[in-house]
Amino acid sequence: MPRNERLRQQRILRNWRQQDLADQLQTSLVTVQRWERGTHQPSAYYRAKLCELFRLSVQELGLVEEILSPPHSESTGVAVAGGVLCKEVVLWNIPYRRNPHFTGRDNLLSQLEQRFAPRDVSQAENIRRVALSQAQAIKGLGGIGKTQIAVEYAYRAREQKRYAHTCWITAASEETILTSFAALADQFSASLAKGETDQRKLAAEVINWLEQCALPWLLIFDNAEELSLLLPYLPRWGKGHILFTTRANAVGAFASALEVDTMSLMEGAQLLLRRAQRLELASDEEVNEAGNIVVALAQFPLALDQAGAYIEESGCSLHDYLQLYQLHRSAFLARRGTQATQYPESVVATWSLSFQRIEQQSPASAEMLHLLAFLSPDHIPEELLSMGAPYWPPALQLAVSDRVSFNQMLEALLRFSLVKRLSEDRQLSIHRLVQVVQREALQGKLQQQWAERVVRAVNHVFPGDPRENSAAWSLCQRYLEQAQACTLLIQQYHLQFSEAAELLDRVGIYLRERALYHLAKPLFYTALRLWKQQRKPNHAHISSSLADLGDLYREQGKYRAAELLYRRAHAIYERFVGQEGGQLAYLLQGLAILSYQRGKYTEAELLYRRVLHIWEQQVGSEHAKVCYPLNGLASLYFEQGKYGKAEPLYQRVLYIWEQQLGPEHLHVAMILSNLANLYCRQELYAQAEALHQRAQRIYEQQAGSENPRLINSLHGLAYTYQKQGRYTEAELLYHRALRIGEQHLGSEHPTLFDPLNDLAWLFLHQERYVEAEKFYMRALNVLQKQVNPEQDHPDMASPLHGLARVYAVQGNPGEAERFFQRAARLCEQKFGPVHIVMAEIQHDFAGFQQAQGQIQEAAFLYQQALTIREPVLGLNHPLTIEARENLQNVQIMLGQPKVKQPAPRKEK
Repeated sequence: MPRNERLRQQRILRNWRQQDLADQLQTSLVTVQRWERGTHQPSAYYRAKLCELFRLSVQELGLVEEILSPPHSESTGVAVAGGVLCKEVVLWNIPYRRNPHFTGRDNLLSQLEQRFAPRDVSQAENIRRVALSQAQAIKGLGGIGKTQIAVEYAYRAREQKRYAHTCWITAASEETILTSFAALADQFSASLAKGETDQRKLAAEVINWLEQCALPWLLIFDNAEELSLLLPYLPRWGKGHILFTTRANAVGAFASALEVDTMSLMEGAQLLLRRAQRLELASDEEVNEAGNIVVALAQFPLALDQAGAYIEESGCSLHDYLQLYQLHRSAFLARRGTQATQYPESVVATWSLSFQRIEQQSPASAEMLHLLAFLSPDHIPEELLSMGAPYWPPALQLAVSDRVSFNQMLEALLRFSLVKRLSEDRQLSIHRLVQVVQREALQGKLQQQWAERVVRAVNHVFPGDPRENSAAWSLCQRYLEQAQACTLLIQQYHLQFSEAAELLDRVGIYLRERALYHLAKPLFYTALRLWKQQRKPNHAHISSSLADLGDLYREQGKYRAAELLYRRAHAIYERFVGQEGGQLAYLLQGLAILSYQRGKYTEAELLYRRVLHIWEQQVGSEHAKVCYPLNGLASLYFEQGKYGKAEPLYQRVLYIWEQQLGPEHLHVAMILSNLANLYCRQELYAQAEALHQRAQRIYEQQAGSENPRLINSLHGLAYTYQKQGRYTEAELLYHRALRIGEQHLGSEHPTLFDPLNDLAWLFLHQERYVEAEKFYMRALNVLQKQVNPEQDHPDMASPLHGLARVYAVQGNPGEAERFFQRAARLCEQKFGPVHIVMAEIQHDFAGFQQAQGQIQEAAFLYQQALTIREPVLGLNHPLTIEARENLQNVQIMLGQPKVKQPAPRKEK
């Protein structure tokens, strides 16, 4: 029969084309054609895939010749072992059948195959080489699938004829090691030592036989917990490979290690469905439910096998299993099922012996395990354990007191792979199911005690207000996962002490600074509830929590809700606290920002000045706290066109924050953007661009490339490009800013007003009038959401002005005139009658009137625009010249004498 003919026949029987087979294997048509012509053989990976696809063995598919004979076959030669002539038999004593549910792990198996692959040496060198190749160890937590991987590797190697002999040693203890070697000796047709009963001698004879064996062999030591026990039982040379499976973490003296981790989500779902006998008929909904179970079981192979067995035996749905597991986690993790032949122990039973030995050897390690069960599992800072010592039991306090005792305590946990240590980051991690089993084993009162200890300790290490401490920002990020775990503990165990509320407040502030509003909001509300529930309510903290919520709503653009919270906080503060302290300053600062954002500039200025006075009295004029009102005043002056007053304030803020918070703090990025906007308005584009780019880099490095804090920087840089005529670059940045804002803040957040309005302006100048109208209307809608229906926000002047120009071009003079007039009224309300922005509106309105034949009105408006532009921009500025020339043209049309052109002069 031609090579691989059986594979071709099986394909034809299923009515598959060669392309159909290639698609299912995710390979190419040419590869399948080569297989069926017999010019190439499928690799180990594709042989496994073909067997799974056709549900046939490699022999049935004809992909290899007959495999090695099973144990006790006839002899294959004669070898000398220990001076005794004996027939060389084929050894195969793998105690497990091949697991029909084995799933995934292709990468690990491929690595094993590569590490055990023969070296590229000459035949002569290969003959002379007698030293064993580097032994390999598969290490990991009990139940992670180490034994199953070793079994699968042995069966695949058998199919590939990689070894003549495959020997399995159960290495849990020296007794099991000796028993396994004795059983191997019994498989020889002629005993190595006839009548010998001493198991140590039998083991020595088998080892000696392997060292002398001329054929390749594989020796597997399974469940080798105490590696030192193996030393007398390891062949010193020979044509073989040695493989360990072990929970031990430190194996470097014996072997090169491959660590087994949890399964991927897809692998886990396939294993669960295959074990439950539902893979073939699973609907999309069941696949999704399987994924939910995989997540709930933390992608742990043994737990997934248990779950699949339960689903098969009980006949329940995947959805029902998940609900039952969430209610009875401990019982389900302890239940193994009635058909568990491959690995008969449950998750709980697998770990129970390890837990017992740890408790016997090191009580402090056992307490450490209890502590870790209440923390976030993935990134546990080691210093949290030492700095939190005052809150731990005495034995654990002593163990974390210095690095030597700390390391000794961890050794016991590492020995059983119950924790992992990320040395470079000085962090620990623990599997989620280990946490579940540990926590469920504790009585309710003990669980409560550990939850309280963890919350107090994390509150102790979590930094204060990150707005005022340059070191706090990175520390907040380092401890954030643990702080968030504490928020769950506070809810689950109904913790009500003041440290819990303090922690929630500080974490909420940090999350709000990162613009993670959906995470911060519930923390502020929970903290507020806890402060109110104290036996003696702390009204200062209640006021502060209300103000924190006000800040959050204000940053979300929910101004009415923010104002209500600020007013409540202010009333409580005045009634129960009274004095003008830092907390009042923060509260007034929020009110000032709110007034500024709603266009109430006079009220905002008064509040900013009062906040500045409080901080200067409390901490001095050079403290970082004074920067908040200074920045607010500068921004207020900037919006009013008072650039000479705004710049020195921005510069002062930049200097203080760089000195006290460091040059990479987010507040520094904010002030850089503000200063850059000022320079852009003054047409200092090179300086503006450099500052915007520096601000953007800080935001991206400190908060991420998708954080809403980045919007203002992107918008400012886009506007700078736009003013220089770099429209393509500007448009890309505008769209990026809008995408980030819409994704994280919603399409109606006030932060989006500026990029919407300025992008519309760009479209207007490119004569893309339909797009310009659309974005101007969106900008107007954003502002209208922030004020009462009968009011207009002063910032509406800009989009109204733009829409007036759009309607003028589109031949809608009635709407154009109405919008010009509205824009002029709001501009005067915001800036007064003499302002450069007012000049722009008047000049464009004049052009519209001129086009409508209203020459007298146009002349008046041109004169108004010229009167403003000449002193502000200078006689030689292009806009001044434009207004003067337009005025002269309409005066000629009216029959008036030509205005004398002023002599050009050099501008200061």
